[in-house]
Amino acid sequence: MEQNQSKNNEYTPIQIILFFVLTFLISWSLMIPWARDGGDTFPLAIAGYGPFLAAVIVIWISKGRTGLRHWLGKAFRLRIPIILYLAGAFLLPFLIGGLEYGLYRVLGGEPDFSTANSWDLYPANLVLVFLLYGGFEEPGWRGFALPALLERFHPLLATLVLGVIHSAWHLPLLSHYGTTFGWYLFNLIPLTVVFNWFYLKSRGSVIPVMLLHAGTNAIGNYIPIPTVVLGGFGTEIFLRGLVYWAMAIVLVILTKGRLGTDPNN
Repeated sequence: MEQNQSKNNEYTPIQIILFFVLTFLISWSLMIPWARDGGDTFPLAIAGYGPFLAAVIVIWISKGRTGLRHWLGKAFRLRIPIILYLAGAFLLPFLIGGLEYGLYRVLGGEPDFSTANSWDLYPANLVLVFLLYGGFEEPGWRGFALPALLERFHPLLATLVLGVIHSAWHLPLLSHYGTTFGWYLFNLIPLTVVFNWFYLKSRGSVIPVMLLHAGTNAIGNYIPIPTVVLGGFGTEIFLRGLVYWAMAIVLVILTKGRLGTDPNN
């Protein structure tokens, strides 16, 4: 469902398209060679900055240095309630990990923490992932793309569009992850609902969502699920996807599909 477009839209269709094109060009130019040849993971880490760099380029071209400084100040707003930082870094990742592990045990999975990382390493691991392995995608996905899409689409449609594009962005890496595009969509569509809701609750600051993105990437190292349940169907990506879908459905119901946006806009 398309919303009525306002003459005061901050982003034009050309800017939105350019952002997505640049995001793929920047990231895939590093992802594809790495996926083909392997080796040092540094190019892969830099590829994760593609959405952020694309947003910087588009805003700089269209609004100049002043506009870029304004956007950076808004996107990286620090003065927000401390609970948002704690929720992104700890509360929500622990909830996700705990729900996934609980589902795993209910379905007959056997506990085995022999390969789990020590919990005292979690803060350092979180910072590493925040900086290099996922966190800095968020200024592009949530700081630029989501507000731009929300100017034109209902929040749920904007979420679907962003989730599909974000999933497609990972295509060069899916064989390395040992999964398929369909399974990635199964996880990332509901996770996009969670990320979008959390961004909108964070008063336009991407930092809590960057922490949550890093936390969801890292938490599996601390709560392992080594047994495949449901007769071989219940893999980790399936169980995590079920948790994301449950959270997404609850958020959609509680927010009446708005995910925290103003219904009058």
